[in-house]
Amino acid sequence: MVPKSGLLIGVAVALAACAPATPSKLPPLPTPFPKIATTPELEQWATARILAFRETKKVETYIGLGLQVLPISAALESAETQDVSLVISSAAPPPDWFATPLGLEPVVVVVNADNPLRDLAPDEVIRIFTGRTDNWHTLGGPDLAIQPVVPLEGAATRGYLLRTLLGNQQFTSLALLGPNPEAVLALVQEDLGAIGLLPLSAVSSNVGLLSLDGYDPMRSAKYPWMMEILAIAPVEPADVVREWLAWLQAADL
Repeated sequence: MVPKSGLLIGVAVALAACAPATPSKLPPLPTPFPKIATTPELEQWATARILAFRETKKVETYIGLGLQVLPISAALESAETQDVSLVISSAAPPPDWFATPLGLEPVVVVVNADNPLRDLAPDEVIRIFTGRTDNWHTLGGPDLAIQPVVPLEGAATRGYLLRTLLGNQQFTSLALLGPNPEAVLALVQEDLGAIGLLPLSAVSSNVGLLSLDGYDPMRSAKYPWMMEILAIAPVEPADVVREWLAWLQAADL
């Protein structure tokens, strides 16, 4: 039998696949203007940095930047067709593409706000998401089944774990799929046993944020799960996009 939440997410995934690109939360700009593409997981990360860059520009005639939120495959295709000037991603660029690092983003573990646990070892988290640990009681928590919630195929955090942490292991088949950060958060909020993965910039205050081995992702430079964010494009960007990249790499954000 398919769990009720799993059925709902299945519907959400189907709708997400048919829906048009999600508009960003940035204020509207006159067109044409340079556009940057990113994935749903990194929307908040990119939006905050574009807005901060705009704040440094006080000239009224300054055009600025726009943001388009797309699945990674569509974002790469838009860059190839020059519909966008740049893609913000954690994925490795295609061969011969321009790529430059923009910073590191913590990949964080979130649980239901009523779950008393606030710290796990990285290996304990991996055992949960691969299905080898399935009850919170074995980790010092309540006697409650664990419900992993994982991002869709191609998502930044999913790719990071598969590339750097899971090796030849796979996510448990019992995990629910969250098509975007909002869906992951919603599933974790509604299920006391749920646990999810997100970039730190996508986390809300309505869930419990776990430390790993005692390292708080919001406060510790030793937090172990750090995902590199890249700017990638078929050719090196010019004009305002290049200016934004230079500003971002020099800024202390």
